[in-house]
Amino acid sequence: MSAGNGQPRVVAIGGGHGLSRTLLALRGLGLAPTAVVTVADDGGSSGRLRREHGVVALGDMRMALTSLATKDGLSSLFGHRFTRGTLGGHSLGNLALLALVEQADGDVVAGVARAAEMLGCVGRVLPCTTAAVTLVAALDDAQVAGQVAVMTADGPLRSVWVEPAAPPACPEAVEAIMAADAVVLGPGSLFTSIVPNLLVPGIAEAVASTPARLVHVANLNVQGGETSGMDAQAHLDVLLGHLGRQSLDVVVHDGPPPVGSGPALVPDLAGTRIRAVHGADLAERDGGRRLAAHDPARLAEALRPLLRRP
Repeated sequence: MSAGNGQPRVVAIGGGHGLSRTLLALRGLGLAPTAVVTVADDGGSSGRLRREHGVVALGDMRMALTSLATKDGLSSLFGHRFTRGTLGGHSLGNLALLALVEQADGDVVAGVARAAEMLGCVGRVLPCTTAAVTLVAALDDAQVAGQVAVMTADGPLRSVWVEPAAPPACPEAVEAIMAADAVVLGPGSLFTSIVPNLLVPGIAEAVASTPARLVHVANLNVQGGETSGMDAQAHLDVLLGHLGRQSLDVVVHDGPPPVGSGPALVPDLAGTRIRAVHGADLAERDGGRRLAAHDPARLAEALRPLLRRP
């Protein structure tokens, strides 16, 4: 199944800066992707708005919207972050999304859709769930709650889940996944950007049963805290543990190690559930240095041949 213009239908699942890189890459290929976004963030502006207004986390959806926006001036305004006074730390885009959700009588999907229309977005942005969920993780001898606590946990994470358990999936997100030609997972923080989407049973079931090609974009570096001590295979094993899926394609960085806060992930992967490993030099450049961030144009070329159904 393809979009009306003959282009493949692509869904990107994740959150934060990693999802933004994927959306920029897909836009660079002339596509109009659908972003399915985690809503478990409890830090910064998103966390404050959650606590004060009882809404789901809005920040990751705001980042996805600005990545798909064509109205650059308004997109820049959405990205403005206040630095002083009672608004200090808030993103204007988060406040605008809150206003649009309230104008839609609390309908998050409708509020975000209105923002996408205002920004001239190429594609859609959907929450994985509209329930206010809290991310929880078990360590060897402790339990931590909240995305920030999970991200900065001191010690290996043994398991993660959301509370309340089994939140309902966003129906539009499930529909998009089932109708897709390709579903792209990552890059991004493993336990706090990618996996939280799969902790919503309806999303995990849709990813497991869609006829779409499933593509995982591997991270470039270990993330201090939540994935300390994990190699590339361990990252992939965690992801596969949340998927009832027999095979997937994996896109990895196989160029010189990038400069980052953690060790580079060596793309040494194996397993019967890997359809194929696709290597490319994916790191963003700063002069002669490779940074620990995916370059959207390089990522686009790596994804180009993988966006049709297998």
